[in-house]
Amino acid sequence: MAALFASVLSTDEPRVLAFPHCPTFHRIGSAPGLTEAERGDLDRLRWIFLKSRLAPKPDLDKACFLLAGGEGASVERYGFAFFGGLGVHGLREMSFYRPGAKGASEDEIWLMRLVSAWRKGEEKAAGALVAWRVSAPGRRWMRFLSRGMVELLDATPTDRPAL
Repeated sequence: MAALFASVLSTDEPRVLAFPHCPTFHRIGSAPGLTEAERGDLDRLRWIFLKSRLAPKPDLDKACFLLAGGEGASVERYGFAFFGGLGVHGLREMSFYRPGAKGASEDEIWLMRLVSAWRKGEEKAAGALVAWRVSAPGRRWMRFLSRGMVELLDATPTDRPAL
C-alpha cells in the first residue's frame, strides 16, 4: 500500500478527479449570461452610477418627493437618487465595474434582476430584491426609485455609444 501511495506522489502530472455530474460542476466559473440588450442597459446604469458618485449626495426624502411630483423626472435624476440611496441605506457597499467591462459583478447581476422584475411587472419579486440589499428604513423609497428608473430607462433612448 505504501508503494502505491509513493508511486502516485512521485509522478509529476496532477491528480485531480473531475466530477462532471456534480451539480456545482457547471456553476463554478460560469457567470449568468446577459443578452446584448441587457448589456446595453447595464452599461447605461454603470454610467449613471459613476455620475452619481460625482454628484452631491441628495436628501433622499426631498428627492423622492420632487420626483413623485413629476418635476423634471429623468432616468439620470432617478438614478442619482437611487444610487445615492443605496450608499445611505444599502446593507453593504455596492461594487460596479466600469462601463464596457465584459464581466458583471454580483451587485450588477442583482441590479439587472431588479430591472427584469420591474419590466415583468413582478412587484413582489422587485420588493424582495430591494429588501435583500437595503435596510428597512429605505426600502419604500428604493422601490419607488428603482421602478421609476426602469420605466424611464425604457422610455428614453440611449445617450452613450456602445464601448
